[in-house]
Amino acid sequence: MIAFLSDWGRDSYYIASAKAVIKRINPDAEIIDICHEIDPFDIRQGAYILQRAVKDFPTGTIFLSVVDPSVGTSRKPIILQTKDGNTFIGPDNGLFTFVIIGNELSDMRELDNPEFFNDKNSVSFHGRDIFAPVAAHFSKGVKISEFGSRFLTYESISFKQPHRDGKYIVGEIAFFDHFGNMETNIPNSFFENIEFGDPMYLVLGKRKYELIYDRTYYDVRSNELLAHIDGSGFLEIATNKSSLKNLLNVKEGEIIRIETN
Repeated sequence: MIAFLSDWGRDSYYIASAKAVIKRINPDAEIIDICHEIDPFDIRQGAYILQRAVKDFPTGTIFLSVVDPSVGTSRKPIILQTKDGNTFIGPDNGLFTFVIIGNELSDMRELDNPEFFNDKNSVSFHGRDIFAPVAAHFSKGVKISEFGSRFLTYESISFKQPHRDGKYIVGEIAFFDHFGNMETNIPNSFFENIEFGDPMYLVLGKRKYELIYDRTYYDVRSNELLAHIDGSGFLEIATNKSSLKNLLNVKEGEIIRIETN
């Protein structure tokens, strides 16, 4: 199975071209789209969404991931495998930061063997001409060692590691979803001793917002701020039937503090 993520948008032909290359090499390849509406050039958002999506796929999935604003430069195309059995193919620009955390690598290679590239091999379309054909060949059983030379280091995104600081739980905004809900990088383990209904506050710089910690959106009234654990096991902050993104003037990557007793 090949799971496909990009920032290409549904209104472009790029997705179809990459899939066509895969199918030409391996007609039996199963391709599942994760998301193609990553904000353009937003590596951080792509990395967080990839982290959340991986958990729902079967072991052995090939993750074709292309958010690549520096395509054609010295950044390297790579393939890596984690010891839990998954494979990731894409640019070495920090996109794989969060799927690597907690997953020991079994192998990582620079994609420098043109035998497995598309014949066109353009400078600015590595998604079609390098990453997609490599994913297809790998899905047919080509060994990772055949794609290129061993690669020992990789790029990582700088981010705020979730932690406790006195009465605060500190983390960062991962991204805003389609509904304008604020997805954070704070895992549910920080809330194991907090009960539904306990007082809680969102602190953004000097601003402070009261939160209702509960199960789901309809547990609060319209426009009240809800804190709950989302389907991926991370803290989400939302409002009932409205967009928190439109309410708060904040961006992904900004530090947030959750005040608890």
